[in-house]
Amino acid sequence: MGKLPSGPAAPPAGAATTVSAADAATAAAEQKLFDAAQQSRRIGNFAGAINDFQALVKGNPRSRLAPAALYWIGDSHFNLREYRAAIAAQRQLLATWPDSDPVPDAMLNIASAQSELGETAAARRTMEDLVARHPKSEAAERARQRLAGRK
Repeated sequence: MGKLPSGPAAPPAGAATTVSAADAATAAAEQKLFDAAQQSRRIGNFAGAINDFQALVKGNPRSRLAPAALYWIGDSHFNLREYRAAIAAQRQLLATWPDSDPVPDAMLNIASAQSELGETAAARRTMEDLVARHPKSEAAERARQRLAGRK
């Protein structure tokens, strides 16, 4: 499983490292928006969370928080029973950040949404793909358990 993008490579040893005030302010603003969206989600305001996460991604699509924001957009749509929107958001994550940490959970969320839509064959394929691509992830373990229960 990959890591979230961390930005440019580290400077050579001994080189001065500074973060510009603008970069620090941008990161702080992104974190504040992400935290507000998470708080909305925690209290069940999924529509508000979606709006805040979308604002974060739209404002800085290369943010280190973008993969997680996209995942939570999909999860929030799922909680609103907007299954097609959930799938679309998770697929955007897979397409944009294919090596990011939330990918296995996004794939499991896609399978869950497909199941809710009655698309059982697609859900099975998604879980099988998840297990094949990310066999050591917790999401793959849950997918294996679900697949075993369907036999």
